[in-house]
Amino acid sequence: MTTLALPLVAAAAALFPEVRTFWAVNTGPQPQPVQVEVSARLVREGHSIAVYQEQGYHFSSAGEADEARQLEAAVTAFDTVIYPREIELFGPCPDHDGNGKVILLLTRLATSTGLFFPFDELPEGEAVRYGFHSNQGEILFDAFARQGNRAVTNIQEVAETFHKLLHYSRDPGETSWNEVLANYTPYVCGLAPARLLWGDIDPEDRAHAPADPWAGRGWSLLFTEYLREQLGDQSLRDLASRPEKGFAGLGQLLAERGDRRTTPDLLADFAMACWLDDPGFAAGRFSFSAVAPPRPQPAARAIASRPTSGAIEVGVGGIAFLVLEGDGEHPFPVTLQGDASVRWVGRAVRLHVKGPDAELPLTFSPGGAAKLDLPPLTSEERVVLALAAVPGDSPLFDNRILLLRWGVGWVPHAPMDLSRETLGKLVKKALPDGGTSARSRLMTTLDRLGGASDRGPEGSVITTRYAWAPQANAVVEVLRQEAERRGLSARSSMFIRQTPNGVQQEWTNVLIELPGKDQRRWPVVLAAHWDGARTKLQDSYLRALNLNDNGSGVAVALEAASAMSRVPHRAPILVAFLAGGYHDAAGAHALLEELGGKVATWIELDGVGIPDRWPRTLDLRLEGGHDLPKFPWSLSQTFRRAGFVPKAAAGLASPHTGGSLAAARGISALIIRAEGDAGAGTLDTPPLIERNELSPDFMVLLTKALAGLVVNLAGNQ
Repeated sequence: MTTLALPLVAAAAALFPEVRTFWAVNTGPQPQPVQVEVSARLVREGHSIAVYQEQGYHFSSAGEADEARQLEAAVTAFDTVIYPREIELFGPCPDHDGNGKVILLLTRLATSTGLFFPFDELPEGEAVRYGFHSNQGEILFDAFARQGNRAVTNIQEVAETFHKLLHYSRDPGETSWNEVLANYTPYVCGLAPARLLWGDIDPEDRAHAPADPWAGRGWSLLFTEYLREQLGDQSLRDLASRPEKGFAGLGQLLAERGDRRTTPDLLADFAMACWLDDPGFAAGRFSFSAVAPPRPQPAARAIASRPTSGAIEVGVGGIAFLVLEGDGEHPFPVTLQGDASVRWVGRAVRLHVKGPDAELPLTFSPGGAAKLDLPPLTSEERVVLALAAVPGDSPLFDNRILLLRWGVGWVPHAPMDLSRETLGKLVKKALPDGGTSARSRLMTTLDRLGGASDRGPEGSVITTRYAWAPQANAVVEVLRQEAERRGLSARSSMFIRQTPNGVQQEWTNVLIELPGKDQRRWPVVLAAHWDGARTKLQDSYLRALNLNDNGSGVAVALEAASAMSRVPHRAPILVAFLAGGYHDAAGAHALLEELGGKVATWIELDGVGIPDRWPRTLDLRLEGGHDLPKFPWSLSQTFRRAGFVPKAAAGLASPHTGGSLAAARGISALIIRAEGDAGAGTLDTPPLIERNELSPDFMVLLTKALAGLVVNLAGNQ
């Protein structure tokens, strides 16, 4: 009997050696995390999970006995609750390493909320193409950093990261539902109370309000519970496996089931359910069956018979409530006007202390307007409006916060925006054809950089501009084609980018050289980084197609290069499209090395497609710090003559540019960007929304001013 068992023991030891090395992930502020090789010891093994712990790492200050107790609790919860419940809902777990189990690696390098790293699902050779090593198996990372009465959160994190593993195996391109359903998992597995669903408890101790934008935590989890109660457990499985992105998957699910409701209908019903939670009304549409969420605070209250107005801030995907009190007098109609860039939905219910309540029809127009004629209201009656901004069909969270204006007896109007008219007049004055040709070329280039497949005659399609993604090589070809379309010759300049884990790639700067009359002079460099990034790493590899940052800079620099090629100048001009702006300005560093620092002036564009809101539309941010006085006095005048309002900024603050690298070499550097918001949250703006926010006229006007400035710096003849 013993001899028969020996092969099994040897096989188990081969699958789960007592000590083995892993590539752990050290996340940080940089887009590309760093991998560190760690040695770990097998400390627990269950039916469906094996737990390794980094050698020398101890997560409990109470000692080894407490660690052993926590590990036993985690393995038991995984084997008896998490694994069977998730498999029941979403199907079998992948097994790329053939060991039949999920590995949990406890390491000091893990994030505070746990981590599933999808590149571990790839073979080593494939993962290296993306800049990583692969553990080639189903690995979950955690630090078990929460202790004492908070230790139960560690097990919840394991549930969340396990769902991300399952979700990735079904639909690797969907990241928003992946995050929402993962964060919902502790509740559906019975590991967290219902308070998790509306954000009263959050692993990162953040507060969540109903009006917040749609995100991975907060009231999006309560919406997921509403979906499960309305549509059943199978709806969660369908959402995890459907190729449609964002809310589109939910719409397809409803259509295939023959359900006449739309996704906006469900969102509006959910919004009113958060207020009423009454199963005896409206056939249960406005209620929950398994949870009792707290009633949200109204965003505004008003007397229905007194003219008044106001504005409510609502995030995309968020909900807000307006309460209109009756006083026995004749009420005025209610008018609503939401931001027209999203679809608005709402529900209205007249409430009576003694009943019956009644639903009132409320419909928004495509432009975001709605009008509700109120019935007579006694002092015992009121009308509640639940209002929501519907997220688009995008895999990315839309983090915008929009205004919803309302009026009782008043018709709200948004302030007049003269930006389009003003820019149009300036462009018409500046260019003979009113900028028609330049506008067309700019937008064609931006569409190609943004992944549009039908804009380029040569058919090259960009799927992402994230520098580490192998697919980003298509950007170089598109830039070459766009230069040729303008009668320019472009060359590639390759350099090596290496990660701390030893993986390296060949990246490419694309250069357009405009020779000057005096080749002895150092060149004036006009640069723009061509790469993009998203907040989430997986989104970066899938679809970093940011139009403003920095497709706009690339398009304007290309168009300016075309204009400058037709004007004589003394010093050479080098128009450079740089790789790796999001990675320590790697392309700028490589170009400065290639030129030996022999650069007369460094000018770089970074986010010049979306101007600030009216009346600050023509504001232009000039970052040069102490170098600004070194530029000719005509610098500001050049932009002022075009109609811009230049704003000097202290220092070279744009993080993705080579301005500071050039300044460190004693080169006069200038960064140009629009004054509009350009924070990290804007990286995840859905593509359709971002394209609608672009201003072709702003870019055309900047192109003309920029070309004149650079030619003057190079010595106009």
